[in-house]
Amino acid sequence: MKVLKTLSLFTLVLVGMSTQAQRFEGSIGFTKNIGPVTANYIYHVKGDMIRVEELDETGVIQGIMLVDTKKNSVLALSPERKMYIDVPNRRKSGETATEVKATGKHQTINGYDCEEWLVQSVEEGRKISYWVAAKDFDFFIPMLKTLNRKDKMALYYMSLPNADGTFPMRGTEVKSDGMELTTLEVNKIQKTTLTADMFSIPTGYTKFEREAND
Repeated sequence: MKVLKTLSLFTLVLVGMSTQAQRFEGSIGFTKNIGPVTANYIYHVKGDMIRVEELDETGVIQGIMLVDTKKNSVLALSPERKMYIDVPNRRKSGETATEVKATGKHQTINGYDCEEWLVQSVEEGRKISYWVAAKDFDFFIPMLKTLNRKDKMALYYMSLPNADGTFPMRGTEVKSDGMELTTLEVNKIQKTTLTADMFSIPTGYTKFEREAND
């Protein structure tokens, strides 16, 4: 009996280590086009922390968000002004009636096997195609919930079945008449160990205080 208990404990430890090892840690770079506007972003991921960087066309960081999905908190940083601010999550989460289906199509994108999913809202006149990688991206859905994103790309994605642990390598949003509105394309993924200081407020930054009536 004692041997069995020891083996059971050892099995639980191994399972816990295996689950932890599967969590993505590293950086994901992607481009998002909204009409004629192009924006470049990088997600740096370590455990429950995500550092979101917005870059200009030359690769210079314009803005940073530090997201803690465990604490459900977001800090916005301005590298130019050396300031930061708490971003309160006061908006109600949006709910949209959607139709979801898998097309059965697969592509290898950035080394990941991706399956195409279509999400459509007849009421809103929108359809989005996602190429979904279903492997160790445990941070993504909690991040979307913490940020309380309102764009269709984020809202529709959360309606996918078994979305936990997945990530969209490519996405295309179109109107009911076929007009393309938004595209998203991951162009770089790097698994690497990141330092904890990447997810802290840099030295020399001061907090921006809102006015009392804001």
